[in-house]
Amino acid sequence: MRTLSAPHPAWPETVDLDFGRIDADPDDALDFVAGLAGRAQGLRLPEPLAFGESAHRDATMVRLLAAAAAAFVPVDWTLREPLPDTVPERALCHLPPPRGSGEPGRRWRAAHEPGSCTYRYGPGFVLIHDSRPGGPINRVHVEAGWVETFRTLAGTDRPPSGGAEADLVDQLAAHQLALRLDDGYAVVLPYHADRRPPPGRVVP
Repeated sequence: MRTLSAPHPAWPETVDLDFGRIDADPDDALDFVAGLAGRAQGLRLPEPLAFGESAHRDATMVRLLAAAAAAFVPVDWTLREPLPDTVPERALCHLPPPRGSGEPGRRWRAAHEPGSCTYRYGPGFVLIHDSRPGGPINRVHVEAGWVETFRTLAGTDRPPSGGAEADLVDQLAAHQLALRLDDGYAVVLPYHADRRPPPGRVVP
């Protein structure tokens, strides 16, 4: 006996995520990106991005690119304008680079090295490894008393304006390990290296 059925649509290798959805619920967008890893799919942002127009979008985009890098999800995106002076090129070169985008994109791709700015949790400490080009190779040891503060910062882009979180952001920013943006936004730049690339997966 044979069962006839309509053919299933092809499994898309790349899934689109528009900025309307990203802006409306950044945490949902981050979860969506992390979920692509388990489905062996890449991410495509159909609209070009210009850093410097919205601190909210800039912060979300940095966190989204970091989430994709941590999960080994390829990202197809374009940069509409050069990075503003408030966003140093070295700060982002460890994140998935844009396609095309003229000279700024070319420099980003040339400097890009996956895994060059990451952090790992140890028993009672955080270890940050930073080997991005254009600066010293750093291994930063975040001691026990600061681990929960670091964990809080790594999970938000709106840290408190005072207290231990603000102090740690300042220390990280001094070494280009955090990026302060307008309107109180700030993001931790290293991403969490908690897994190895799946067999056969090309690291973006």
